[in-house]
Amino acid sequence: MSAPTIYLLDDFDTEDYKLIALHSSRKDEYKIAYFINVVLNLFLERRAEDIAITMDEGTGSFVLFEYEDSDHHVLWQLISNKTFLQPKNQTESLLFSGIAPVITRQGYLFPELKTVDYLIKIENTNHQFDIAATIEKLNSLKIISTAYEIKPEKIKSKQNLIF
Repeated sequence: MSAPTIYLLDDFDTEDYKLIALHSSRKDEYKIAYFINVVLNLFLERRAEDIAITMDEGTGSFVLFEYEDSDHHVLWQLISNKTFLQPKNQTESLLFSGIAPVITRQGYLFPELKTVDYLIKIENTNHQFDIAATIEKLNSLKIISTAYEIKPEKIKSKQNLIF
């Protein structure tokens, strides 16, 4: 009898996706998703559950919109990169006993991309996918300050892309 095969996460780390960083002063995710839908002819919808992540500083949830293009077998995801973290342990206020103060900190899904507000992850793209044309359309939106491609190998916290 042969020994069982053990797979590591790196074995499945195929980079068959593209990443686009978005900068926007708007914090209303629905409007951003709407305008992206219009310009790219997509149907991004907010998932019922956000991406919940626990970090050293606390826990946070990141908004996620998805659209699966069944004609081209491509999955589009719009992910917020910033949220407010709830600290793991809060101490009670001495002034108001029984009431714990809510102290939040800014948290990032990708800490190495602190200036990025949103990311678009496009999975299962083929060699014919024109990311430059997609970025050009995104940059035409007034609601988006700038959009550009991020190479997946530049991201240190790739595990946050698995959801």
